[in-house]
Amino acid sequence: MAAETGVVAQRLVFPVDGIAADAGPLYVRGPVVVEGRRAVRIPPGVSASFATYFNAFPAGIWASATGIDRVALHLSAEGAGVHRLRGVTADGAPYTLAESRGSGVLVLDAVLPQGLTWIWLEVETGRETVRVFDAEWRIDAPSRPVRMDVAITTMNRVDDCALLLHALGDAELTDVLAHVVVVDQGTDPIGPHAPDGPLRNGVPLRVIVQENLGGSGGFSRGMLEALGTGATHVLLLDDDVRIEPESIRRLHALASTAVGDPLLGAQMLSMLEPTVLHSMGEQMDRSRMWWHSTEPELSAADLAAHPLESTPGLRRFRPVDFNGWWMCLVPTQVVRAVGASLPLFIKWDDAEFGLRAAAAGHRTLTIPGVALWHVPWTSKDDGLDWQAYFQLRNRLVTALVHERRPRRVLWATWTQDVNHVLCLQYGSGRLRNVALEDVLSGPEHLSATLRGGRARAQRILADAGQAVRPDDPAQETPAPHREQSAPRGAIAQARRLTRVLLHQLAPVRPLSRPAETVQRASGKWWRLGLLDDARLRSASGSGSFLLHRSRSEALALLRRSAGLRLRLWWSWRALSRRYREAARELAGEPFWRGIYSEAE
Repeated sequence: MAAETGVVAQRLVFPVDGIAADAGPLYVRGPVVVEGRRAVRIPPGVSASFATYFNAFPAGIWASATGIDRVALHLSAEGAGVHRLRGVTADGAPYTLAESRGSGVLVLDAVLPQGLTWIWLEVETGRETVRVFDAEWRIDAPSRPVRMDVAITTMNRVDDCALLLHALGDAELTDVLAHVVVVDQGTDPIGPHAPDGPLRNGVPLRVIVQENLGGSGGFSRGMLEALGTGATHVLLLDDDVRIEPESIRRLHALASTAVGDPLLGAQMLSMLEPTVLHSMGEQMDRSRMWWHSTEPELSAADLAAHPLESTPGLRRFRPVDFNGWWMCLVPTQVVRAVGASLPLFIKWDDAEFGLRAAAAGHRTLTIPGVALWHVPWTSKDDGLDWQAYFQLRNRLVTALVHERRPRRVLWATWTQDVNHVLCLQYGSGRLRNVALEDVLSGPEHLSATLRGGRARAQRILADAGQAVRPDDPAQETPAPHREQSAPRGAIAQARRLTRVLLHQLAPVRPLSRPAETVQRASGKWWRLGLLDDARLRSASGSGSFLLHRSRSEALALLRRSAGLRLRLWWSWRALSRRYREAARELAGEPFWRGIYSEAE
């Protein structure tokens, strides 16, 4: 029998307000009435299932992280009903693991069969209503004290950050948070909108104001501040998210029982579609130095339509190489061992850190049932705006530090350059060539561009005319032309590519009619590559990029891009050695302390 005490791994919780109220299927299935955060009422003659994202217990990953071989569900019930524990393995084999009838305080104890990945509660009612409340999954595992600080980096997102601080002040988090630190790097200060003192649950709050050093500079500040507070872990959080407080409690519980010092990460739900799982976890193709989802076929999967017990991609747990810093719990011991972020400003800082931590023996676990809501990155223009510089520069820096073979990453990034040129995005092409030049100059440029890199990238785009033109409220936004579908299959793609290349080589025709309006989702080579002028709608839908074809600029950009990559390939071994040696210093506390002394 499991002990009546034990560690509370996770609680059954229910949505009562906020974005969670729009995500009911993530909590319970069946005709239930939510009575509060910890209670539901189930009417007579029905069954309710808690085989849901937030309330099923991911036994497989907990067993892997802690070594447990059993779990117990403790709950209170009013009204006679049948309570069963069901489970499923990665290959879909079902189990009934425990059953209890009646009411009162019930304990359903289950030994975990080999290969079991999920376990959940089902309740069947008879002639009377059953009320289930205060249910929690408990495990018997050695535990250690966890002192968790929270580090938030913010820049001019005052309303979002204020909402996040209000959520972190929830009473549910009183006993799991030690401190909250907000690193404010914006021009619209969060201070006047933050609590004047501790959060409403009494957790101390500190706001640090510094110049904009990007996500890497902000999160590194949070990590290093945690080294001085006695924290055992620091939770990195984006400022524009909506949290499920129970997710933070679950990370705290797993950190207290996990073997070793793993990094523990959250999955991402879409803020635009609250039941859609946008990120399950990331794996890295080291040779191309490009990340991909652990389950690509479930990218943007609506969990309301994908029961976890019958969806293969949800049943299995795959290893990850890193977790995004939208929500990632980092042991301070790892920060002491490998340092903080490299000074990458933005993009790839979380991925590079995860690879560096893994090389030092600290794996990353992305935990199902631990998530927050975030605007998906598919709703951003980071390939067309100033972030395009950092996307390529930091990808190559990460490759230089962690990969000895350059051929595939150089080829993959060159094909992206070709794609930008075919899409008439010459500003992005210019930015990417500057990124190559900087990488070739050596690791010293990283600290030199930490402050001025963003402004320089914006100037380059402005000079190229590649910037979002806001919609004029006095004029009607041009309607998009008839959208062409993407070519399907190798033959159709080859035919479309041939048409695109022939068009790109032909002289540019004088503009005789308004540029075609193309929606962001259709702004690909197979569409834009057939146009001389285009009005490409921004991802936000509030403006457009005006694109104009130029044969001479396209050829010049591609020649320059190819030449720089040949130089990079030739010098890769020596450059890689320089970047690896510099990484130890650039991620270290003395380097960052020196930067911060100048940034306040």
